[in-house]
Amino acid sequence: MAKKELTISLAAKCQLLFGFAVLVIIIGALAVPWLRMEQLAGREPVYGARIAADMALRWLHSNAAIRPGSISGSLSFDPKLWNRSSLANLNYPPPVVVPLAAPGVSPANADPITVQAVNIFSTDPMSNEYGVVANVFSREPVYQYAAPVRASQNCLTCHGEWNSFYSAAYKQLPVAALAASAPTTGPSTRPANAQDEFLAVLHPLVAVVRVDMPVHQDQEQLLINRLVIIVSGLIGGCLAIVVFYLITTRLILQPVRVLRNTAEKVAQGDLNIRSAISTGDEFQQLSDTFNAMLVTLKTSHDQLEATNRSLDYRVGELSQRNIDLYQDNRLKTEFLTNVSHELRTPLNAIIGFADLLAGNDAVSQDQRMARYVENIRVSARQLLDLINDLLDLAKIEAGKLVLRAERINVPDVCESLINFMKPLAQKKNIDLTLIVDGTIPLITTDPARFQQILYNFLSNAVKFTPQGGQVRITVALADEEMIRVSVTDTGPGIAPEHHKEIFEKFRQLDASVTRQHGGTGLGLTISKELAEMLGGRLELVSVVGQGTTFSLIMPLKPSVKTPS
Repeated sequence: MAKKELTISLAAKCQLLFGFAVLVIIIGALAVPWLRMEQLAGREPVYGARIAADMALRWLHSNAAIRPGSISGSLSFDPKLWNRSSLANLNYPPPVVVPLAAPGVSPANADPITVQAVNIFSTDPMSNEYGVVANVFSREPVYQYAAPVRASQNCLTCHGEWNSFYSAAYKQLPVAALAASAPTTGPSTRPANAQDEFLAVLHPLVAVVRVDMPVHQDQEQLLINRLVIIVSGLIGGCLAIVVFYLITTRLILQPVRVLRNTAEKVAQGDLNIRSAISTGDEFQQLSDTFNAMLVTLKTSHDQLEATNRSLDYRVGELSQRNIDLYQDNRLKTEFLTNVSHELRTPLNAIIGFADLLAGNDAVSQDQRMARYVENIRVSARQLLDLINDLLDLAKIEAGKLVLRAERINVPDVCESLINFMKPLAQKKNIDLTLIVDGTIPLITTDPARFQQILYNFLSNAVKFTPQGGQVRITVALADEEMIRVSVTDTGPGIAPEHHKEIFEKFRQLDASVTRQHGGTGLGLTISKELAEMLGGRLELVSVVGQGTTFSLIMPLKPSVKTPS
């Protein structure tokens, strides 16, 4: 599996995330004073104009020399008083009082802002100020402000001559407005003492205070404040980024790099390295745990190496022993082969002479001599069978057993075996039968080895079947490609735990010296090897006390394997 490459490192990720977080925090923190400064900067001309207008109103109320109709134009604020005010220090122009010639009527030389303010103040008695920002003759923006000057009964204390002005305003007011402002004496007449009520309630407009406040000074200050906020934000952001960088690099990224480098060296096989982190926090605990793991891993590795060295030594010894055993086995096989060949020649001679003696009339008439000769013949044949088994086993182990494939008729082979074993079966009164199930085709195999396997099965069945028992050979098709030849007896049976043991070399269930039946214990071993070489297999079915069935299952088509 290919190693997945990292698209971004942990250090870059932390720096980018912390930098973005610092930027968002600083912008959010500076946005509030920025907006508040914008609001205050926009209100500064308004506050200044209100202060100037209030000063003009107080100056006007304190100047009893001013009379209606005595002012032909605007009345400027007293320069001496204005120069002592804080607004004069800011180079603001002094306010101007514009008296009205008649109720709701602006002077002839009044500017548009004054005319608009008079209309608004006359229409709405509750309005108390009016102002707009305008460019006057392409100069800097100017905040033009107007405040109403309304009269009341208290004004007559110092300005009694203004009664005529109030009377004119009163006469111009509709009856409905008077009726709404004071008690009436009739539906169509003006109320009694209505002029006093009129002055107490409606406060007619007598003048307008005009103030022009320049705005350019506020814009300059606003620009300076903006620059200060921006520079402060940049400095604070840079300092925060540097602090975050140092914190992340020294407290987070450096321990992580140390652990990563240690892990990489461990992955390369260096188990002696240790992680040196002394931060006094979780990273140090992780480093100590990692080092403890490395100590355990190193101890296990050393133990494993020691075990491997011991195993290598043992494997070397076993290899040498296997070589020695192979040599011994080869020598044993060669010895058995040579001895078997050498023994067969005199043994065949002994059997031949024993047969000649058994046919001699003098020997046959002497019962004791006849018994001796028969013992010689039986012992010699048993010894010959043992030698043949040893020779076959040696050939199989040495890989020198040659197989010759021919087409044979299985029922005929089984019938010839039954005829060969009948004399021995008749001595024990054993019923020996052959059962052929259906039509059996010819098969291609080695006839001698095939017959040798069945002979071992049949001889064992006759040997272990008691007097008066039964031995049955059954030939049938196992399936479309296999044939089954089974030998069933009524002997003592074999326990399930011994089914594998009987196919081992020189292994018999009764291995004692006084066992009842003879044999070398090689018959079934050789039969199993031969069956595999012929492409077949053996099966065993046995029930203790009910008998045993050995089956040879062979392919119909030729499947002869030569030994490797």
